[in-house]
Amino acid sequence: MKIDPIYKKLTEAFGISSREEDIKTIVLEEIEKYPNYEIVKDNLGSIFAYKKSKNLNAKTIMIAGHMDEVGLMISDIRPNGAIKVIPIGGLIPEVFISQLLYVHTPSKDIPGIIGSVPPHLSKDQKVSFEDMVLDVGLKNKEEVLKAGIEIGQMVLPKTNFIYSHNQERVIAKAVDNRWGVGMALELVRDCYDKDYEFNLAIGATVQEEIGLRGAGTITYKISPDMFIALDASPLNDLLDPNASGKMDEGFLVRLYDPSNIMRPSLFSYFKEVAKNNEIKHQIYFSKGGTDAAKAQYNKDGVVSTTIGLPARYIHSTVSMFSIHDHMSAHKMIRALLNDITNDKITYLQEN
Repeated sequence: MKIDPIYKKLTEAFGISSREEDIKTIVLEEIEKYPNYEIVKDNLGSIFAYKKSKNLNAKTIMIAGHMDEVGLMISDIRPNGAIKVIPIGGLIPEVFISQLLYVHTPSKDIPGIIGSVPPHLSKDQKVSFEDMVLDVGLKNKEEVLKAGIEIGQMVLPKTNFIYSHNQERVIAKAVDNRWGVGMALELVRDCYDKDYEFNLAIGATVQEEIGLRGAGTITYKISPDMFIALDASPLNDLLDPNASGKMDEGFLVRLYDPSNIMRPSLFSYFKEVAKNNEIKHQIYFSKGGTDAAKAQYNKDGVVSTTIGLPARYIHSTVSMFSIHDHMSAHKMIRALLNDITNDKITYLQEN
């Protein structure tokens, strides 16, 4: 069982928040394959394919993944060649200990290690980003700068996109949220020759991991009536069987997170569409938010929610998701577009 190659291309690319250039290139190249879309951008870097309906009173649906991944940024270069880093997005420092990482420079990726101090030398203290240094094997600051390494560059692992032994799960970095970007780009392809009674905007935002910033600017520009985030959500089902969300149980209907709660009418509608189309799904309670949280505040309010992918080990150097759950989300977003109408969007806005 395989999924579209676009996911491999996206997850193996580098792009922390505010450094999404390589991902923007991929997104733009894919959208430009379908010239009947208008390409809409904002000044932060979000990119969307927009298809206007022939209906003069059409509502607008917006569907988005976010381009950025969590990672590290160079904050200082010491005289002895040690490189200091800061986290971009929510990260636990322990995931980088004893990891092979790469500084992304304009000409090449330079390998280095955030080393593990052996017990002979350690003070048995908790790891913090303040205590960590990246060692690229160069003797001093002059050599580091000569290699093309500068403050502000991103530092990330090179994790290959692979399938699990049973071919039913994907192991990759940046599943949060290159998965959502890949799903959006597949949707751009599949909606290319379809006419809807509503306007449709499909694409990818930037800077989600540092405050949902891109969603704020692009929703202001496009002004949707309904916003659907496509995003990966964390699982802890191996260690805690009672935790919200389980692998292989279908896409996540995100009923609650601290910044966005599905209104009852929308919750009922999602369950109805999933049931009528025999799409496996599960109700999910989250401790974090998605772009849907920011989109809901646009102008006089937007009907906003998330179609979620259950994913283990997000916000680390490697994650895992089930192809079965991927396909549930894949079916759900298409079933939703085939079912929704302008009148139904109006009902959801008013109830």
